[in-house]
Amino acid sequence: MNDRIRHYGEIVRTSLWLVPVLMGCAGFGLAVLLLSWGRGIISNAGEYWLIYAGDMDSARQLLSALLSGMITMTSLVVSITMVVLTLAAGQIGPRLIRTFIQDRTTQGVLGLFLADIVYLLVVFRTMDGERIDSVPHLAVSVGTGLTTLCLFVLLYYVHRLARSIIYDNVVQNVASELCRVVDALLPEKAEPPIPAESPGAEFTWLALHQDGYIQTLDTEALVAAARRADAVVRIEVRPGHFMIGGGEHIAVYPPEACTDDFCRAIRSAFIVGPERTPTQDVEFGIRQLVEIATRALSPGINDVFTALAVIDNLSAALAHIFGRGLEPSVLRDGDGVVRVVRNIPDYDSFVGAAFDQIRQGGSGSPAILIRLAEALGELATRVHTEEMRIPLLEQLDAVLATGEQTISIDRDLKILRERGREARDRLSC
Repeated sequence: MNDRIRHYGEIVRTSLWLVPVLMGCAGFGLAVLLLSWGRGIISNAGEYWLIYAGDMDSARQLLSALLSGMITMTSLVVSITMVVLTLAAGQIGPRLIRTFIQDRTTQGVLGLFLADIVYLLVVFRTMDGERIDSVPHLAVSVGTGLTTLCLFVLLYYVHRLARSIIYDNVVQNVASELCRVVDALLPEKAEPPIPAESPGAEFTWLALHQDGYIQTLDTEALVAAARRADAVVRIEVRPGHFMIGGGEHIAVYPPEACTDDFCRAIRSAFIVGPERTPTQDVEFGIRQLVEIATRALSPGINDVFTALAVIDNLSAALAHIFGRGLEPSVLRDGDGVVRVVRNIPDYDSFVGAAFDQIRQGGSGSPAILIRLAEALGELATRVHTEEMRIPLLEQLDAVLATGEQTISIDRDLKILRERGREARDRLSC
């Protein structure tokens, strides 16, 4: 259940509509409050220069002008946002759009503008009287203040958007999100690995009959279903994998445990969608960073500096991962009986996801290969087990082999060999 809550919470957090809708409702509530109970608060509006003290016609004209201006400004904000999203999709990658959408500043600015418009509409529709004492002075004053606030917020929003499309800032934001996911999913301390053996000599395959990416796996529901059926299930797929319906996804032992209710409970524990999500997928953030680097290394862009920034942040993320343990591959019920054996990413998967495609895309760039060798050497200080050291050494061998095949300049090749030798010495300690 916690896994499902986190999944749907992630959907809400990355939605662009929820915060504006809530703030719009808040604007409606504020308008009703001031119109219903705010008229008697200010007895003589002329005594306070901040409070609007005009007549009904002037108030109606003022609110009309404010409302028109706010609608125009909101259209401008939406247009600017769409331009930034278009640029991000074309240059950084369409999968990075969620990074911009989930930004609280963007959601808050759109919400403030929507709240102001809703507030002005509610107040404006009440301006139909002809008596001076019926003018909602406080409500008009608050509407003027909200619109003034929106003007300053618009300036800040333009500044924030201009900085948000700088590659270094995008890379840093994605890396920070990756570290947050690592803290949420990986345990603080490494536990002794439990061999993930086959469920038994006789088992049957259970297919999920869905095409798409596994977004969330409700492990609590899986353990509960296996316990009720007195069975053991082995899951061959994990969050982030693309699943073809009808394939061999789950092995169940014993075969007679696969009743209709059991199969239905197992299938309902999987949430499958058209795209990957970071809810239970640590490699999601890694692949986002890799996508930025590979696009930067493409012949059409050829931005080596962005790729170098990605390598630096990937190194920091891997160091963070190495400082924590891996997810348990074996799940037990309350009595300590093994119920679920699942497929989990190991350190080799993390290192490969981080560096393989960058190494391949930057095979003709000495700067990329040299920085990869340096990054692998810097990770030596975070290596505590052979399970961490082996994938780093294998990746270093691949980097050096790539350099030997693609670098033709002796000076560049000499630097790469030196960096590789230094990294190997550090990793071998």
